Amino acid sequence: MAGVLIHIGFPKAGSTYLQHWFAKHPAMFYQPNALAGFYHSTDLSKYAESTQQLHEYFVLSAEHLSAWQGEPDIVGLKNTNLYDVEAYQKKIAATLHGLYPHAKILIVTRGYTSFFQSFYAEYLSAGGILDFDVLLKNFGPFFNSVLNYSGTITHYTNVFGEDKVIVLPYEMLRQNPLAFTAHIEERLGVKEKFTFISEKINPSLNANQLFTYKRFSNFLFRIIQPLPYSLQRIIYGYYTTKLRVKKPNSLIQFLSKFNNGSVELRGLEQTLEALEGQAEILRYEKLYEPYLKEYLL
Repeated sequence: MAGVLIHIGFPKAGSTYLQHWFAKHPAMFYQPNALAGFYHSTDLSKYAESTQQLHEYFVLSAEHLSAWQGEPDIVGLKNTNLYDVEAYQKKIAATLHGLYPHAKILIVTRGYTSFFQSFYAEYLSAGGILDFDVLLKNFGPFFNSVLNYSGTITHYTNVFGEDKVIVLPYEMLRQNPLAFTAHIEERLGVKEKFTFISEKINPSLNANQLFTYKRFSNFLFRIIQPLPYSLQRIIYGYYTTKLRVKKPNSLIQFLSKFNNGSVELRGLEQTLEALEGQAEILRYEKLYEPYLKEYLL
């Protein structure tokens, strides 16, 4: 009998890697941005018409299930409209349960320090220009709500049942991807096992490259300021689209040879203090034992 797997993708917690794994796994049916693999009702007909065997799991995977990211503004900053994240997550959980009451839930968390390091690097590589402390000043409360792992996990265990919720540390994925995915297969009871060998997705950028991204983005942003806002969005949108094609961007990689700098995460310590206790539910989970420090436990 086929089942549904819903991956609640926290930002910077291996979602891209997992989505590649879902797409390649012979026992799973997954398409990007689709509801359990289907975009509309005619896709069901096409699936039924095909000669392929019924998949063991139909997969829904999206980062916006953990928090709605909103629309990007001109410098790539998202979530310009803050909202009640807890209420959002509760409604998402209830809606998903209404649609797929017997689904399995996969939640992958990431330790707080490395989350912010990776998040800020991603922000800069996408054309962001704000200093880290300014970003925190504007969106600190949002991060505190989104990264309340205890709250999110509790929402889903209350709605779907503890036995239906699989919670794993991103640190395990980073350390041993094969053991990580094998654990998911075991928890799902997947009969058809799959060894997924993948090159590194979203490679890390060094400090000098990040400094160059920020410096060049600021330069471009200042140049286009005299233009009408609509034109600014078009120009900067084209720029950020080019940045997403390949990392590091070829132009940025070239310019970084003439720069010698780094970016600072000022204000990180205070942010981490505000997150203490937000992952308490993970303290006694066996798979988290090697990583408790990452979660301020």
